[in-house]
Amino acid sequence: MLRMLLMWILVLAGLMSANQPASQNSALLGTKDGVPLYINYQGYLTDASGNPVSATLSMLFEIYDAETGGNRLWWQTHSSVLVQQGVFNVKLQLQESDTAIFRLGERRWLQLTVSGTRLSPRTEITSMAYGIHSAKADNADQLDGRHADEFIFNSTTLQPNANFWISGSGIAGGQLRASAIGIANGPAIYGTNANGRNFGVWGHNSNDSGTGVAGSGNNDTLFYLRNGSGGAFSARRFGLFAYAHDTNGTGIATMGNRISDTVWTLAAGCGGAFNGTRFGVYGLARNLSGERCGGFFRTYGADSIKTYIAYNYSGTRYGILSDGTKSTIMATSSGPRVLFCPEAPQPFFEDFGEAQLVNGHCRVNLDPVFLECITVDQDHPLRVFVTLTDDCNGVYVKADETGFDVYELNNGRSSAGFYYRVIGLRRGSEGLRFPAAPPALPAQAVPLKVEMSTEASPER
Repeated sequence: MLRMLLMWILVLAGLMSANQPASQNSALLGTKDGVPLYINYQGYLTDASGNPVSATLSMLFEIYDAETGGNRLWWQTHSSVLVQQGVFNVKLQLQESDTAIFRLGERRWLQLTVSGTRLSPRTEITSMAYGIHSAKADNADQLDGRHADEFIFNSTTLQPNANFWISGSGIAGGQLRASAIGIANGPAIYGTNANGRNFGVWGHNSNDSGTGVAGSGNNDTLFYLRNGSGGAFSARRFGLFAYAHDTNGTGIATMGNRISDTVWTLAAGCGGAFNGTRFGVYGLARNLSGERCGGFFRTYGADSIKTYIAYNYSGTRYGILSDGTKSTIMATSSGPRVLFCPEAPQPFFEDFGEAQLVNGHCRVNLDPVFLECITVDQDHPLRVFVTLTDDCNGVYVKADETGFDVYELNNGRSSAGFYYRVIGLRRGSEGLRFPAAPPALPAQAVPLKVEMSTEASPER
């Protein structure tokens, strides 16, 4: 059985013994304040007969908060401790975080186990050990009763327990970051203002190509305009989400051309209202070839109407392509009425006019601009319809590439007047007749869970 006859605990809190070289002192591991972090342990070890031990032994050192039992606060193993004539010396190295063991000045005991044999009793650590912690008084743990972790300090590392509240005004000269990692509800940055003419949050960039406010969601990369904008928002699914809470609200309203007085929207509400002095909405499909469309609109339900605007499909350029009727509204004495457009299996242009026979004949040359818009040849003849306004023997028509001739039947020589209607095939659409309609654009209903924040403001 091993016996511990004598043991000293010496704590060097920045002081070395007078006979220790200065070079050894400079090599010691210490705190950032220059305080060495070790406990020098010296003891005298004998066997059961009282004879001093000479051997190399394994020793386990533990610090507890009680003389017996209690909680182990720290431990360290030294596998090869040289014992000569019973005397051994061990330098127990601490980390800076271990100094918290002595923070409040509570009593601590050192437990020694030699080669698996637990020696007793434990030895109480003297007051000198607490000098490691007190030597940090110039970097105090508490200020006005608050722990140092609760204060903001100049660092690039995250301070999870630091909170602050600014009741006045302040300026951040550099980059200010806020993180809400691990917070179930609530924003990383919250801005509020009770002044009706002021702002809860305002972002400003004084550079000519700067962006005022930018945000990215879905853990996605931020995309923004290189030449700047008031705001840039990007995400994998929805770059920007706008929601109107009222049943007749408008999801998003925008104004261009320096409009500053009134924004117009539907009284019944809508998804978006876009105001401009000349153009409310501008749509552009940027592909240089293939299918592309400036805008697509549809209604919801089994009887939905789908309309393409500025649509290039299979080489055909459609201004408006819709599965609904094309129509207009006219004011009448019976109120506004709808008039429908005639439609055909081919794209035709038509022109109208009036003329008069002279000695039973009339030559009509069509407008050169109209002729530039249509194709007239043997395979695509000009179609002419004549309506007489005077009595005669009747007429017949011979058309060519620039116009048509009207002749009175039976060699008549009258001067009858007539109206005419000419129809020609749109130039460039010669092979177009009952073209296949484009397949329905795939639409996806993305389930949304709109939640209302239950917090009036973040907790102070």
